[in-house]
Amino acid sequence: METQPMQAPAAGLDPLLDACLAGLSSGAALECSLQAERYRQIDEAVRRAVATADPLGGRPSLDEQFARRSITAELALILRVHERTMVGLIYEAGQLCGPFANTLAELSAGSITVRHAREILAGAVVLPPTLHARFEREALGKARTMNVSAFHRAVARLRDRLHPDALAERAARSRADRRLVFEPDADGMAWLHLYLEAEKALAISTRVGDLATEAQKEAAEAGELVADVVAAGEATGELTDDILSAGTHAQLEADIAAELLLGLPAQSAEDGETHIPTLAFARPEVFVAVPKLTIGIDTLIGTSEEPAELHGYGPIDADTARRLVAQAPTLHRILTDPVDGTPLQLDPTQYRLSASMRRWILYRDETCRFPGCTRKAERSETDHTRAWEAGGLTVEENLAVLCKKHHRLKHNSRWRVRQTGGGNLSWTSPRGREYTTTPSRMQHAPPQPPTGPPEPPGSRVSTGSPSGTESALLIDDGPPF
Repeated sequence: METQPMQAPAAGLDPLLDACLAGLSSGAALECSLQAERYRQIDEAVRRAVATADPLGGRPSLDEQFARRSITAELALILRVHERTMVGLIYEAGQLCGPFANTLAELSAGSITVRHAREILAGAVVLPPTLHARFEREALGKARTMNVSAFHRAVARLRDRLHPDALAERAARSRADRRLVFEPDADGMAWLHLYLEAEKALAISTRVGDLATEAQKEAAEAGELVADVVAAGEATGELTDDILSAGTHAQLEADIAAELLLGLPAQSAEDGETHIPTLAFARPEVFVAVPKLTIGIDTLIGTSEEPAELHGYGPIDADTARRLVAQAPTLHRILTDPVDGTPLQLDPTQYRLSASMRRWILYRDETCRFPGCTRKAERSETDHTRAWEAGGLTVEENLAVLCKKHHRLKHNSRWRVRQTGGGNLSWTSPRGREYTTTPSRMQHAPPQPPTGPPEPPGSRVSTGSPSGTESALLIDDGPPF
C-alpha cells in the first residue's frame, strides 16, 4: 500500500510559523532601536565627562585628554569590551549623533542594521566632510533594500565614484596602516594576519600556492618510490601518515608559509619534515625564536606530561614544549627564597627593582593589570601601587605591571587602586564603580615545613603553582629583562 505524500499547508495557514516570523521581525527592529539608543547614551556620557573634567593637570587640554581616557575605560568595563573596541564605539556614536544623524534615525526605526550604519561610516571616513551629506543620502537609499554583503560592495563603488583623490594617492596613504596581527585560537593553533599592499599579498599567496602545487607534483612523480615504501611499511607494520601523504594543498600552503617566514633549516629527504621543493637550499639556517615559555621541570625531563605555557598564547602540549626547549638559545630560572617562597630581591627600601624581582613580576602578571587591558607585560612598566616617595616599598605586595597608557591614567585621573593581597588589585573608577584584577598566574603558596636539612639560599625554582613544589624554566630569545 502506497502512502500519499503529506501536503504542505497553504501559505499563511500556519499560525506558529507566522508567529515565529513576526517575532523575528519585531525583535530585529527592537534590537536596532536599542543599538541606536546605546549610541546616544555613549555620546552623551562622553560629552558630560569632558564637560565636567577634573582640573588635575592644570591645563584644559590635558584635563580633557585624561577625562576622555577615563570615561573610555569605564564605558569599556560597563559594556565588557576592550578599550580599543570602545574607542571605535565612541567614534561611531559621535558621528551618528552628529553629521550622520539621518543614519542613526534609520537605525532607530529598524530600516537598516548596525552593520549597515558601520559600512556608511567606514565609507565616509575617507571622503572630505563636504561630501558626507551626499554620500549618506545615496548610501541610505541602497541600505534599505540590500543585505550587508551587497551593501559593502555598493558603498565601495559609491565611495570611489565620489572621492576627489586618485586611487594611487589613497593607496599611498593607506600603506601607513600595514601591520601583522597575531590571533590565538583553540587547540594549540592560531591565526596570523598580514595587512599590506594588495599586489604584495596576492604575490605571496600565489607564490605559496605554486610551491604547494610543486610539492604535490613532486610527490606524484615519486609515486613508484612511495608505493614501494608503502608496501614495505605494510609488511613491517611501520607505515606512518607522513609516508602516506604530505597533506592537502591548504595544509601544504600553511606549512610552506611557516617554513619560509621562520627560515627553518632545510631537512633531509628522509626526515619528511620539509614541504618546500627544490628551494629549501635558499633558506638561512637559524634557530626557531620562541618568545617565552614556562615549563615544569618534571615535564622538561619527561616524567610528566603536564602542559607548558607559551606566553602570549596559552597551554601547549609537553612534546612541543620539550622540542622548543631544545631549540631555545637562552634559559632563565625564577629563583625564590627557600624560607618564605618570595622571589629574591634587593633592599625593599630601594626604588630600583632587582632583575630577579622584575622578572618575577612580569611572569606573575603577564599583562597590564588595569581592568580589561591585555597589553603584554614585557611592553609595559612596573609600577609601585603605593608611590615609593609616599612610603611604598619595592616588594611584591606593592608592585604590579601597568602599560604606559594606564600608568599615566592612574596618576592623571581619579582612578584609584590598592593591593588586597595575593597580587590582587582593587580599582575604583571616578564614578565609584569597583573592579578587581587578579594575576594571570596563581601566586606561590607558603612553603611546607622542611623535612630535611635546610636548602642553601636561592636553590629553589618557582613555578607560581599552588603547591610550590614544581620547578620551572623561562625561555627567552633575548637578553634578560
